[in-house]
Amino acid sequence: MEYLYIVPGMPGVSIAILVLFSMIFLFFAREPVHKMIQAMSDGSAGGLRKLAEWTKKSAEAMREKDKKVLLESGVAKMQGEILQEFSRIDAANTKSLSGYPKIQLRLDESISRIERDYEDCGQVSPMAPGWSEVVESIAKAQGSTTDRIIEKMLGEIHKSAVAGEKKALSEFRDATSKRHKILTAMAPVWKRVEKLGKDVGNQVDKVMENGRNIEKYMTQYEKISAAEPESVDLLSSKVTKLFIISLIVICVGLVGAFINFNLIALPMSELVPAGVRVAGMAVSEVSALVIVALELVLGIFLFEAMGVTHTFPQIANMTRGKRKIILYGALFGLLFLSSVEASLAVLRENLAEAKTALDISLAGGVAQITQSLNSNITVIGQALLGFVLPWILAVIAIPLEMFIEASQHAFARIYNIVITLLCHLANGIAYLIESLFKILMHIFDIYIVVPAQIANLIAGKRAATPRGHSGATAVAS
Repeated sequence: MEYLYIVPGMPGVSIAILVLFSMIFLFFAREPVHKMIQAMSDGSAGGLRKLAEWTKKSAEAMREKDKKVLLESGVAKMQGEILQEFSRIDAANTKSLSGYPKIQLRLDESISRIERDYEDCGQVSPMAPGWSEVVESIAKAQGSTTDRIIEKMLGEIHKSAVAGEKKALSEFRDATSKRHKILTAMAPVWKRVEKLGKDVGNQVDKVMENGRNIEKYMTQYEKISAAEPESVDLLSSKVTKLFIISLIVICVGLVGAFINFNLIALPMSELVPAGVRVAGMAVSEVSALVIVALELVLGIFLFEAMGVTHTFPQIANMTRGKRKIILYGALFGLLFLSSVEASLAVLRENLAEAKTALDISLAGGVAQITQSLNSNITVIGQALLGFVLPWILAVIAIPLEMFIEASQHAFARIYNIVITLLCHLANGIAYLIESLFKILMHIFDIYIVVPAQIANLIAGKRAATPRGHSGATAVAS
């Protein structure tokens, strides 16, 4: 390092001279250095800000695309629900109104019967006119005549009049009694008419309720079609909830698949060649994975053929006969695989017993009976587990479709969150870099502060001298 010293043997003076010359050099080069620092700041921080701007635009584009997809799927789903509701209402109205003609016929018959009974009630035998006055006149005339023949004749007429009046009164009472009986018989008919009226009212109420349901669905459809923010948020909430629920169910199903794999992996080693490995895995393990995957695939085709899921549109568009063929094929395949797994589970227990028998000695008679009983229970339990697990795994097809439908929105939201965080992070780093380069520029100015101040003093004296000289000249003149 001594060869760098300007004054040999005096390092302090040499360093001071170097510092002085560097300060003078940097003072004269301060404008290019400032531009260089500014260019470095603009290059690094500007690049990060461009990155932040791109990520922001990408997040907005993804958010807009996700919104469109969400609205389209919501509109399509709402249309399906409306069509399903129309079908349900059509079936309900057909069922409700199918008995309306019978009710109307019964109601007409009841009303006709009431009218007939009312007419019968109005047909009353009238009394002979003037009988009361005739009887009173004859009774008064009997005592006013002396002729026996006339008196006797008047008496007979009086008796006939009285008898006719009694007979008319009796007939009137009989007619009144019949009217009362008819009116009494009309009470059940009125109750029947009232009941039929209530039935008609109930049917009409059901029809009105179905109409209100349609109105509710149409209101939701209009909100979704109008792309209102609250409808978008509601759709997003529903899809997110669907994603979380389907993910939980799939995780539970994967645990069941893991148990199923371990249940058949050991006995599969007795059915496939030993010592062969595929991608670092034994052939028995690969075979067990293939069986589990086949059960899941058969479950998907089973529910597709049943019309529960719609993962494959080609299956949904098939004729009913072809779908039945797929349905029966999937059922037979699941039944076959479940039977195979049950037999493998029994074989697994036998292999485990054989391995245990090689490691321990035989026990006494009672112990053997107890061991045999426990072994039978274990074999039955494993066989049932091996038979039931494939059917349970097949049901994963339903939450799997739900997961696929909801994953696009969920992944879009995760992407937006990550991109937004990246945008904020880039802006923060850009601000930090700009601040660091500003600090560097201030440090540079501090380093050259001595020559800068000297230059300022010289510039100030030069500026003051012309003003003083011009003033002296003015005084002299």
